[in-house]
Amino acid sequence: MHTAQREPTAGEAEAAPPSRRNVLIVSASMGAGHDGAARELKGRLEALGDDVRIIDFLELPYLRFGAFMRWSYEAQLRLLPWSYELMYRMWYLAPFMWYPLVWFDTFISRRRLRKAIQAMDPDVVVSTYPLASLVLGNLRKKNWLRVPAITYVTDFGVHPLWTHPGIDLTLTVSPPSAVVARARTGRPAEAPGPLVSARFCADLPDRAVARAKLGLRDDERAVLVVAGSWGVGDVIKTVEVLAAAGRFHVVTVCGRDEKLRARLEAGDLGTVIGWTDEMPALMAACDALVENAGGLSCMEAYAARLPVVSFLPIAGHGRENAQWMNDYGSNRYAQTDQELYAALEELTVSGGARDRQVARARALFAGDAARTIDVAARCSAEVPVVVPFKVPYARRRVAGAAAAAIMAYGGLTLGAQAVSGFGVGVARAPKGAPDQVYVGVRLASADLSDPAVIDQIRAMDVTAIVDAHTARSATGGLRELANAGVDIGNGGWGRGHGSTLRWRRAQADVAQSAEVLHREIGVQTREFVPGRRFDAFDQIWSHRRHQRLIAANTVFAPDALPVELKGRRVYVLEGRGHNPAALVAALDQLDQRLKAAGLRPAPLAELT
Repeated sequence: MHTAQREPTAGEAEAAPPSRRNVLIVSASMGAGHDGAARELKGRLEALGDDVRIIDFLELPYLRFGAFMRWSYEAQLRLLPWSYELMYRMWYLAPFMWYPLVWFDTFISRRRLRKAIQAMDPDVVVSTYPLASLVLGNLRKKNWLRVPAITYVTDFGVHPLWTHPGIDLTLTVSPPSAVVARARTGRPAEAPGPLVSARFCADLPDRAVARAKLGLRDDERAVLVVAGSWGVGDVIKTVEVLAAAGRFHVVTVCGRDEKLRARLEAGDLGTVIGWTDEMPALMAACDALVENAGGLSCMEAYAARLPVVSFLPIAGHGRENAQWMNDYGSNRYAQTDQELYAALEELTVSGGARDRQVARARALFAGDAARTIDVAARCSAEVPVVVPFKVPYARRRVAGAAAAAIMAYGGLTLGAQAVSGFGVGVARAPKGAPDQVYVGVRLASADLSDPAVIDQIRAMDVTAIVDAHTARSATGGLRELANAGVDIGNGGWGRGHGSTLRWRRAQADVAQSAEVLHREIGVQTREFVPGRRFDAFDQIWSHRRHQRLIAANTVFAPDALPVELKGRRVYVLEGRGHNPAALVAALDQLDQRLKAAGLRPAPLAELT
């Protein structure tokens, strides 16, 4: 039974006899870093006598929105890293967006989070994931959560989404991080250091035995390359740069990315390892670590006294962590190949540079986050955890409708572009033609009036992409191409479709443009090749009108041909705005490059 009691002083709390307290940790299955810190914290708290439960924040939102968040995050890092970098920086440039995000995250997750809190009846709630911290801070601020909420920041850099003024205490891995968190929240912040398993901190496996298992000679300098559990980032380039130096034996841990592992093994690029729980042995065997995210492996290397170099960091938090760690002195941020070589030359051998960096990193382990959290749990007032609340029914309906509209619009626009990277909703190259590339040429009226352009397109047997506006003004040349059996692609409406509504825009570009082309030349087009970013409305209309939606891998101008040509790719030459002679020259040069590469051009109609 809960009874009111005064809050003991810190000294009394430390001296109090041990008693079991409940601690709820909210983590997220985004890579291994958040969960890794949560598991380590759980183990330490249980050793102190506390009951601990970990829940996954991504399982809390309605409609499996958490799974979509995880998928879109990985898709951005792999396929559209620039978009993740833009989104990451947006919170610095547009801080006013923080408020609607906090509201939205709270709205979609609070009900299940509240049930988890009531079921656990915790004395303190801890977050190791930024969006969970925002929700907990909001609940605390509204007085719906009546026990302390603590954030443990797993990154070296403190992004704005890590901080909320409703959070009682923020714990960080470095003193500068704590200073920033304290300034942003106006609440206490401490730097107990990284949460790393004792396997890395005390007795590492025998170095000689570990090196023998990897087949390393005594005089070889081994460099361990890690890319997190997902294997994201430009890992192949990193390994190739290291291998090209000829001075280091590269040991690469690919995580769960089997494709990455296969590519590295095929290239005979040092020792390649998949998912492993033998990281302590690998760190004992190697002389330095090269990483790209500043995550859990980096902190483990700090504990294992292994020097760390950041190279080609992933977008967003990877770049920010690399800069923060470099400024603090716990690692090196190599921004060029030569800087990487210079750093490793110093750090893979005994000496002052290595010793100073290792000592700086080891100094981070100044405290124990678990003990700080245990004290907070024992000092927590024993009162009901959550004040019952109920949002008025009308407000819930309006808020739900608004959230659904936001999610639907995002799915129909940005979501459609993201999933296309996996080949969803767009035409794909057949697997049985590895030596073919699929080429389309977007034409203007002047191009269709030039016999040399028509002859070149016909000779290469590629697709002529024409919009409705152009078809109306150059019917003769277009008919000549169609009569010669050249594939004609629907290039959209062209100028003046007159609608800013995306549904109407898609209707004009897909359906109405196809009708114009059919009327002008008597040919029913089968491919829609938009000259802009497409969305789900384009996919819907393409499906309704039986047109394959074409997403080009590369769009290029006549004066900027692709440097590298690869089989089973889609290339679109943008001829509009260039004179016909330049277009003919570009097509001829493209044809020669394809032949030299052993590739054959094919029309877009051969996509499936």
